[in-house]
Amino acid sequence: MAVADFVVVANRLPVDRIEGPNGEEEWRTSPGGLVAALEPMMRSAHGAWVGWPGQADLELEPFEIGGIDLVPVTLSAQEVAEYYEGFANDTIWPLYHDVIAPPQYHREWWEAYVVVNRRFAEAAASAVAKNGTVWVHDYQLQLVPQLVRELRPDVTIGYFHHIPFPAHGLYAQLPWRDQVLRGAARRRRDRVPAGTGRDLLPHRGASTTAV
Repeated sequence: MAVADFVVVANRLPVDRIEGPNGEEEWRTSPGGLVAALEPMMRSAHGAWVGWPGQADLELEPFEIGGIDLVPVTLSAQEVAEYYEGFANDTIWPLYHDVIAPPQYHREWWEAYVVVNRRFAEAAASAVAKNGTVWVHDYQLQLVPQLVRELRPDVTIGYFHHIPFPAHGLYAQLPWRDQVLRGAARRRRDRVPAGTGRDLLPHRGASTTAV
């Protein structure tokens, strides 16, 4: 697969794998606002999309559908349970929504989140052309911007946070809060400067940043 000037990184690919009536493999466009918003632009730019194909332990080579290069990221069943169902949806999701349910904090979930975020970052770094752009989406991949910056200092990186960001008093509950902020800020520094969390990730609403 050729490298692309514009690479989107999201938890899921913009297509779903369907088994046809005769057992053949089919891919259909996924529902959802992100896919609907980005698909026309991705087709016109012939960009690349890095994401999980939606099934555990499914190993696929990069492929192309409708003018979009798709770069699948493989997740094991344990990683789906710990990174996605665990840290993303039972830790980050309730915490960022004003603790609508008690967030669960487990070190093994966090460790899986780090491993999977690194895998996404490595896939993005391999897919983007020199001086290209990588646009990372949402709370499942908050460490990816910093990891891509470490691998590819030449590229422009954007991060879009699709859900609210919690007030400081709530966010302070997260044991790995500094690592997450550094990941989303993707600064080439050893620590996040004072005020960075407030400036880059507002307490309410989605945010977009790029460097």
